[in-house]
Amino acid sequence: MNDVSKHQSDAFSTNPRLLWLAIVLVGVVYFYVGHNFHVSQYERYAPWSDADGGTIEAGGNYAKGLALSLIGLLGLGLLFLRQGRPLQTVGWLPAMMIFYLTWSAASVFWSDDPGLSCRRLAVLMFCVLGALGFARQFQPRDIVVMAMVISGAYLLVGVGTELALGTFRPWIPGYRFAGTVHPNTQGGHLTVFCLASFWLARSMKREQAWLWTLFAVGLLFLLLTKSRTSCAALVTAIAVPWLANSTVHTRVQTFVFAGFVLCAAALLGSLFNLAIEDRATKLVMLGRQEESSNLTGRLPIWAELSNYIRAKPLMGYGYESFWTSKHIEAVSDEMHWPLREAHNAYIDSLLGIGLIGTSTLLAIVILSLFQSVKAFRRTADPGFAFTLSMIVFGLFNACLESGMGGPNFITLMAGSGIAQLLTLPTPLTEHDRNPAVAGNPVHN
Repeated sequence: MNDVSKHQSDAFSTNPRLLWLAIVLVGVVYFYVGHNFHVSQYERYAPWSDADGGTIEAGGNYAKGLALSLIGLLGLGLLFLRQGRPLQTVGWLPAMMIFYLTWSAASVFWSDDPGLSCRRLAVLMFCVLGALGFARQFQPRDIVVMAMVISGAYLLVGVGTELALGTFRPWIPGYRFAGTVHPNTQGGHLTVFCLASFWLARSMKREQAWLWTLFAVGLLFLLLTKSRTSCAALVTAIAVPWLANSTVHTRVQTFVFAGFVLCAAALLGSLFNLAIEDRATKLVMLGRQEESSNLTGRLPIWAELSNYIRAKPLMGYGYESFWTSKHIEAVSDEMHWPLREAHNAYIDSLLGIGLIGTSTLLAIVILSLFQSVKAFRRTADPGFAFTLSMIVFGLFNACLESGMGGPNFITLMAGSGIAQLLTLPTPLTEHDRNPAVAGNPVHN
């Protein structure tokens, strides 16, 4: 058995009971914290909750805070188990992680609402402990399985809920699949589900048929959410790792072919008067043309919030404590509609921890992206491909949504993948190199 085969066969060497304990605990906790059985019945899917854990992070429900603490306690327990892989504490990545956490904690001293910052920092630390514990005890592929099972369970519960309530009506114009969360949040969960099933299907020969089926089902329901950001992010998150693991010749062929298809479509459309532009608009907007102003409507919000950023550019207003009642009222009055987020994770981060903290966070993400590419190329482990996809998804999604900027189920899965990079020797040893031809999966 060669080294890569051994690496792949060891992918499920984790104690199954321990893994399933983590899956059940994380799934139940985040369902309790961020889901609502009646969301699909509310107008515009209110009460508004685009981020898992938003209520407790605002300090509104200590029971939910206690539930989230269970993830931290589980992670702490996993860290102190004798078995498991050591975590690297030397290098740029762990150093920047430590600085980011220290800076975020220090922001309490200049926060507009120290109590709010402390509560949100507690949630962040629960997720960090969970991610580190999962990285120490579980293999990279285990994280992919965890993400797929939990997001798949949320999908099943969501479909069952809408069927029971009579709100599952995809044939009605304007319908968006919500399940038990806002459609945009559901879109994020389904993107995670599709990415996990996609990379597992490419690496598991015996289970490929049903994994591809799961991917197709996830993609169908993702389209039903009509979440444009998540749909576009899914395509990008799959394309980037595939191109990263391809030869230069394959990359050139891909771009040339894509350019040829676009030019050919434009030419045929003009010759036969096919109204390609209108059709393309409908496709990109996923049938939500009447809401196209939502995209351009973000620009005035960002312009207004830039004034607050300029007031405290380096340090911000304290970790996730900008959106106090004072600022919510001021910004909402200026925009003439209620707001409590920037609809951009980068701007929300600048408001919270300033340019120093946000630059550090981006440095962590970018370094993790490049390390994930190297790890995937050399080991062909689907766990590293999934991590890479999650990073790309997060970078894309953060441009139009705020959810990727805070601790929640999606960021916990991405963070757990990034934490896996801390278990790798630096640099990756020669025996971890992937002998497979680029673009071809290594089967177990």
